[in-house]
Amino acid sequence: MKNILFILTILLIPIGILLRIYDIVGGHILLTLGFLGLLIFYVKKTISGFQDKVSKKIIVLNILLVLMSFCLFTKYLYHIFGDYPTLVILPIFIISAIVYLITEREKQTKLTIVTLLYLILTIPLFGFEFNESPRRYIPQSWYDRYGEPKSYVKSIPFEFELIETEELNEKGNELKKRGLFTEAIKVYEKGRKLEPKNVSLLFELSEAYANINELETAIALMDTAISINPNYPEFYNNRGLFYYKISKDKEAIEDYEQGIKLDSTQWSLYANLAMVYYYQDSFEIACAKIKKAESLGLEITDFKLLREIKQEHCK
Repeated sequence: MKNILFILTILLIPIGILLRIYDIVGGHILLTLGFLGLLIFYVKKTISGFQDKVSKKIIVLNILLVLMSFCLFTKYLYHIFGDYPTLVILPIFIISAIVYLITEREKQTKLTIVTLLYLILTIPLFGFEFNESPRRYIPQSWYDRYGEPKSYVKSIPFEFELIETEELNEKGNELKKRGLFTEAIKVYEKGRKLEPKNVSLLFELSEAYANINELETAIALMDTAISINPNYPEFYNNRGLFYYKISKDKEAIEDYEQGIKLDSTQWSLYANLAMVYYYQDSFEIACAKIKKAESLGLEITDFKLLREIKQEHCK
């Protein structure tokens, strides 16, 4: 009976991952139960190991499997509180697991199975992309806070006083499209010297800074643009997105709401609001915002997070 329960506990993990990959409800619960079950199992094994005077190598690996159950749980279910512990625990586990698998002559079947399973589960942490892939060993938010907002931002139609400034803006836009953000910033700054109050340049320059992780600078530039022209909704949409990326949810919500006051027909404002409310666990409000965004033209299949919110929390 114990062996059957152990096997079922292990199977919960791959089944949970498959359900999440195919966006089937229940994957999160199965993963949680699987990791929790193995954590409890190896806590007991560790305690009994000390009592039965099991080899230190086995005891250490049992302890690491307890810790790895926690780490993998946080990574596969996107809980950021596991990021820093995983930095230390994961390398030690990999080394200990390899030593055990290579040097241990009388391997324990259950210990070997779980060790191999956890080794396999660590592989996607180092860069393999798939639907519902786990949070990285080095999370993207540590080195790319802006991410890829896709169509949440767009260029704006303000005019230029000088042809030279417009040409510099176009050149900066081309560099930005190619991912050459530092070079684009240099070009935009040249244009800004010619027209320091040109909001188009401020807008594009702000987004370029966001793409090199200088979100605070991006916000400051949008502050300037809004002080010059406080009546353009895209300024609030972008600044709200930057605030959201640095976890200033209150400021983000205020900006999105102000953008909606100026133009209540832009679905991106409601979609962005939905994300903020989702991370505040205000699922009902998030669902209402998604519904409104869809009524205004949002193609939810293009946005993974919004699709997941709707599937899991919206009736």
